[in-house]
Amino acid sequence: MMPPSELHGPPLPDSDTTLHEVFHRNVVKYPDAVALVSTQQASTLYGIPSLPIGSANREADYLRWTYRDLDRAIQRFVIGLQSRGLKRGDPLIMFMPNTAEYVIATWAAYQIGCAYIPINPNGLSNAREMRHMLQTAIKGCQSDFSCIIAGTSEMCGRIEEFTSELNCIRILVEGEMDGWTLFKELMQNPAPDFQQSLCRDHHPEVSDRTIFFTSGTTSLPKGCMMPSAYGFAAALWWRQSSVPMLPGDRVLFTMPNNHGFGWLCIMSGFLNASTVVLPGPRFIPEAVVKAIREEGVSHAGLVPTMLHALSNISLASGKLSSLRRIVMGGSPPSEEVIRIALGTLGASGVENLYGMTEGILVSSGVVSQTSGIVKDRDVSIGTPLPGMTVRLYAKDSKVPTGIGEAGEMHFSGPSLIKGYIGGADSNFYNGEDGRPWFRTGDKAFIGADNRLYLIGRYKDTIIRGGENIEPSAIEAVLGQVSEINVLQPQVVRTPDNVAGEVPIVVVNQEVDDYTANTLKDTVLERMGKLYVPADVIPVQALGHETYPRNMAGKIEKTKLEALVRIYRERQQTKDNHRIDGPISGPQVMQSLCMAIEKEKGHPIDLSIRMIELGIDSILSIAILKRVKIETGVSLPSSLFFTQATVNAICQQISSISDTADFLDFTPVMEDAPSNVCFSVLLQGTPRPGVPSLFLAPPGSGNAFVFRTLPKFANDRAVYSFGSPFLMTKSESSWTIEETAAIYANTIRSIDPQGPYILCGWSMGTATAYETAYQLHEQGKQVLGIIMLDLALPRPPPTIPEATVELFEMMGVFPPIRREGKPDVEIPAFRKKHRVAAYYAKMKYVPRPFNTSGNAHRPRIFVIWAGHGDHDRMADMVIEAMNVLKREGPGTKMKISYDWLHDPRESFDAGGWDEMVGPEYVEWGIVEDADHDTLIESEELVVLTKGLMEETMDKWLREAEVKPNGSG
Repeated sequence: MMPPSELHGPPLPDSDTTLHEVFHRNVVKYPDAVALVSTQQASTLYGIPSLPIGSANREADYLRWTYRDLDRAIQRFVIGLQSRGLKRGDPLIMFMPNTAEYVIATWAAYQIGCAYIPINPNGLSNAREMRHMLQTAIKGCQSDFSCIIAGTSEMCGRIEEFTSELNCIRILVEGEMDGWTLFKELMQNPAPDFQQSLCRDHHPEVSDRTIFFTSGTTSLPKGCMMPSAYGFAAALWWRQSSVPMLPGDRVLFTMPNNHGFGWLCIMSGFLNASTVVLPGPRFIPEAVVKAIREEGVSHAGLVPTMLHALSNISLASGKLSSLRRIVMGGSPPSEEVIRIALGTLGASGVENLYGMTEGILVSSGVVSQTSGIVKDRDVSIGTPLPGMTVRLYAKDSKVPTGIGEAGEMHFSGPSLIKGYIGGADSNFYNGEDGRPWFRTGDKAFIGADNRLYLIGRYKDTIIRGGENIEPSAIEAVLGQVSEINVLQPQVVRTPDNVAGEVPIVVVNQEVDDYTANTLKDTVLERMGKLYVPADVIPVQALGHETYPRNMAGKIEKTKLEALVRIYRERQQTKDNHRIDGPISGPQVMQSLCMAIEKEKGHPIDLSIRMIELGIDSILSIAILKRVKIETGVSLPSSLFFTQATVNAICQQISSISDTADFLDFTPVMEDAPSNVCFSVLLQGTPRPGVPSLFLAPPGSGNAFVFRTLPKFANDRAVYSFGSPFLMTKSESSWTIEETAAIYANTIRSIDPQGPYILCGWSMGTATAYETAYQLHEQGKQVLGIIMLDLALPRPPPTIPEATVELFEMMGVFPPIRREGKPDVEIPAFRKKHRVAAYYAKMKYVPRPFNTSGNAHRPRIFVIWAGHGDHDRMADMVIEAMNVLKREGPGTKMKISYDWLHDPRESFDAGGWDEMVGPEYVEWGIVEDADHDTLIESEELVVLTKGLMEETMDKWLREAEVKPNGSG
């Protein structure tokens, strides 16, 4: 009889079949079934026509390939790779987003017999980890030749740096780069016809080779050679479940493709002859909702953070009722997440999938209500998948636990890896039954229903939005600051409704807001946003005078974590509740004000403008989500960017009597801005006589775009402005001169004396220049202006008419990237402001400084991105306009984005020498950057900041600034 401490999955048939063989059988059996849908790619990609949509036989307006079509694309790429020397056993390393090219390359790798190795492109910024992963992959393959595929040209420079010593072919999907073969060139090979393609040598005796890496924080990522049983077990489980995944079913794929969970989602779709739907290269909630509706998606793999993002999307046209299974993975789901899936989104079933990269898989199966997964606040992960076994032992022992008794999970099965590539680990061992086992470190119990319930981890790792955080890494950073170290900070994890888990810092005494914020700022500056603790809690607030310790005097983290969890749950119970009875405008207003005060940590001043609250697009998600939980009302994020006062917005919301009227809610807007604009001190400490840096935003008008700038030396104060015309009635009819006048007033209100240093990015370069000119005319000294990637504006004879639609066709509005969280689409009001900025720049005529002996005229330093050319904006508008005229309104066709990413051929003063004299202008280049990544890429902005700092130091030395600020 099976002991109560052990659970078995159903049988998994023994098979030497490879992944590609199963895929190929589906090509033969279902050649005309839809295999791949990519809603953001052209219907004629690589000359392969897409399947017509629906019974009307109308043309597809995006890519919809049958299994025959997809197979044809794969064969072309296989021939291209083999003609360039790629062979069985060679590693195929991919840095790619979720596109058709990724799918093609994946199946080409398995057909040839390459080692398939997807790596997160974001990891290119971490040189130590990236070199380790590449070396581990090459070592695991024992091959003398490699293939590397990059999704975009902006990755190429870093990849070359890490692979300069490899014998390899480098392939580029988007853009061009010397030394790189274009993906489309390999797709020009004539593929064999369908009948010929059936006769292939599959070498069944050679198993598939798939390498994933565990997430590394304080330790380096570990390489895992994944058995194919990992994919076959998941595909069989989903095919034979109560909600089967069958041929013709639509399977959404929007997960990172370098994680095991994402790989299972896409592999199972193809192994079950279903249709895989790609809603775009990255997760954008609006695109996902649209794809689910248009394609009738029935199965979707999503992490809790994605579900929260989807819950903020208006579903006015109906819930996503086609969804029969939402598979939740990445982090344990809460009751709220399950309610979002079943209630808010309208799915008929959810499934909780627990997995580890080492090959572990356990599933709850599909349930239709929260009680099927969560019981007495414990989360069920269900039973092992086919062929797999789980045992529970008391911690650090082989003593079996009983029903309801907590223990550590141990795992065995054909999907388990044989160990980490190139290194032994004591967590892998051979059991008394002769089978290989793995100690997971996770804490669970088996319930009376014979299912597993996950209740924690013996390991300390925190998983925040799918990213791993080691508490010891944060503690090490805090320990380097003496005034924080005396607080004996202890970092523990706690559940979070949106991020899954977040770090919390517990300290040994009561602290004020200043100390708590200093602690958070220290982590932000030295580690990044991902690691910033969600709260700082004195141990006394947990009901203890000192830390709980064991007999050896060590702090008991497990007890501390339990105390924090109880404390946070009590706080959330107080904070998050649904208001009883009918909802009115005043209740929505009160909920909004309380949510803002909670996030900001202090009462609101009703007399200030909404934009002055300093709430960016990301912070607004948490605030608006709380309002929706309490009232059921969805408010637009644009209300945080209006120039109207907090009091005016509160009155507007309070005046609404019927909550249905909130569906068309538009924040009240002022007629015109005041004489000073919103500004935010991003970093540093203002000091008399030390010039502050003032930043003019790009066309979005967003003051927070410069938050990516690393901290400057000497604690220099850095201010960023928000456009004064953002969310006003005159938003579409302003000029550079008007904006600069308000910026100049704002600068003088912050620092009446000066001298000043200005900087602008994109359209902001023109505003920064005009602001400097006006300050100069008012007798103020501007030491210099840093121009980020834009030449001197030269008004054209006629200005091409621009619209939001045209800019979207041009690729001007990429989604807002968030580390560890889903992407967010640029708000509509920012898009509108961006179009107005285009007209303002096009009409602007810069005036030259008086260069006749004026020692105080500013110096100019231009920082060019090595790729892209935004000075071609007007030409691209015309090109997009021609496409719109040809294709008609509502077309999904876009012009080539090459103008945003092509290498720039020459660099010079950009015309700014005409304004201040050639001897006053210099320039530098960030080679790997394009116009956006110059500031937005956490890797490249370090280089941008370095040039800025070097330039400012030079200007200050030359000016010999005295304490009173005179030159």
